[in-house]
Amino acid sequence: MMEALHQFNRCMTTFWAQHQTELHRFLKAKTGDSELASDLLQELFLKARAASDTFCQMQNPRAWLYTCARHLLIDMHRKAKPYQALDESLFSQEEYPAAITTLTECLPLVLQALSEEEREIIELCDIQEYKQKEVAALKSLSLPAVKSRLLRARQHLKQQLIDICTIEMDEFAHVCCHKKMS
Repeated sequence: MMEALHQFNRCMTTFWAQHQTELHRFLKAKTGDSELASDLLQELFLKARAASDTFCQMQNPRAWLYTCARHLLIDMHRKAKPYQALDESLFSQEEYPAAITTLTECLPLVLQALSEEEREIIELCDIQEYKQKEVAALKSLSLPAVKSRLLRARQHLKQQLIDICTIEMDEFAHVCCHKKMS
C-alpha cells in the first residue's frame, strides 16, 4: 500500500516538474504579475498534491491542472475588491453637533413632561442601558409589555422634544437644529 502511494506521488511530482514552467507562464499571462502567478502556482501544486492518489489515473492530468488554474483565477477575481478612494467628506464630523449637544439642556425638561411610567422606562432602558428583559423582571412585566411601553414612551418623548424644544429634522430624520430654551 505504501509503495503504491509513493508511486502515485512520484507520478504526480514527475508530471508537475514537466509542466510547472508552462503553468507559471499561463498564470503570469493571465495576472500580469509574476509574484501573484507564483502564489497561484503554489496553490495549484497543493491541489495536485491533494489529488496525487488519483492524479496519474486521470485521462488528461494536464487539462485538469489548467482547469484548476482557471478556477483559481476566477476565485481570485471574485475575492478581489476594487479599490475605490472614499470621499473625505464621509469622515467629517456630524453636520449638526451643536444642535444635538444643546439638546441635552432641553432633555431633562422634556423627561419631566412625561408620565412617571414613561420617564422610568426610558431612564432604565435608554439612559441606564438596562436590557429590556432585565426591566421586565424588575417591573414584573412580560417582555412584550416592556417593549410596547418603551415604544410608546419613545414616541411620546419624540413628540415632546418637537413641541417643547422646537427641534427640526433633516431629510434623513436626524436632529439638525432647535430653538434654544430660554
